Amino acid sequence: MPAQRIKGQEVSMTITVDGTLQTRIDTIQSAEIEFEMDLLEEGYLGETSDRPDSIFKLMRVNIEGHINSQAYFELADAIVKRAQRRAGGAVQIDVIGSFAFPNGDFPSIVVPDVYFEGIPFNIGGRDEFVPFTLSGKASNYDII
Repeated sequence: MPAQRIKGQEVSMTITVDGTLQTRIDTIQSAEIEFEMDLLEEGYLGETSDRPDSIFKLMRVNIEGHINSQAYFELADAIVKRAQRRAGGAVQIDVIGSFAFPNGDFPSIVVPDVYFEGIPFNIGGRDEFVPFTLSGKASNYDII
């Protein structure tokens, strides 16, 4: 059986705000979803090697792309208002990565209720697209 490797063109990233898909956020260039873990090692008397163990800490998400509509500013505003506990802020923001394998499998990693770090908008120059970066963390995930 041939390898089931996939490329970025077979992966889609979606963002939902309070259950509503943000369809205008579609110029994502790269994304990273990390299952953050701590690796523990402990040595005991009478044993010749340490015993490893691990602890799941949280989910980490990083998304980069280009701004092509007002939707990015609206998302940033909803994130900031939620952090300030102000009216109009998002209640929940989810990030979903979906993977389309050649054999028809289509698993998705859902990272619910992501809380974001600072949101930079870097304007590099006249001949450059304006990028955006969203970096956040969540305490849970689902694979569906």
